[in-house]
Amino acid sequence: MIIQQKLYHVNIANSAVRTTVRIKGIPMKAVLDTGANVSIVTLPVVKKLRLTMKMPDGSKIIAVDQTKKNVISIVRDASLSILDARVSINLLVIEASEDNLLLGTDWIDRYQADLSFHRKELRF
Repeated sequence: MIIQQKLYHVNIANSAVRTTVRIKGIPMKAVLDTGANVSIVTLPVVKKLRLTMKMPDGSKIIAVDQTKKNVISIVRDASLSILDARVSINLLVIEASEDNLLLGTDWIDRYQADLSFHRKELRF
């Protein structure tokens, strides 16, 4: 099955785009970032959607602004919907004041997604 999702707001470096996904049926803006090795969600999103968190493994990530952030928890096998496709993903939870969901290369590789910056399209 091929799912095509239109993307918008391609960044200048052609490494990240924004799209809309659904978690628990609730639409949410997500960033697909080929420069990120892992997928991340912020704590306000986890709380709003009442996602189940597991114990953290003590790891840290380097944020876009080059600061180190503690991974405070992990959401295992979170169910995301992109158009009619349901996919699961592990999300590292970080503390932040704003709502953010970032899908990194772990997700892109797992589902063999083809991200076309030129056509602003995601296919998998």
